[in-house]
Amino acid sequence: MSDHHQEMAREAVERFRDSLSGAAREHITAAQFEDLQQMIQQLLSQERSHIAELMAAFARTLRSGVEKPDIDL
Repeated sequence: MSDHHQEMAREAVERFRDSLSGAAREHITAAQFEDLQQMIQQLLSQERSHIAELMAAFARTLRSGVEKPDIDL
């Protein structure tokens, strides 16, 4: 997982935690917030892999559509 994903997940959890009331925060343990951060990191990683696959497929499509010059060898 990239440092960028870790930072994004940490920030998302912090924002979520800050949005909760004090009473709600009392019912969620630090371990549960850490689990949430791990889940977010995994989802970001999966999304990155999916995007990479889409980009590779797009590149293959572009390459297959390029006419190859006939150099008459």
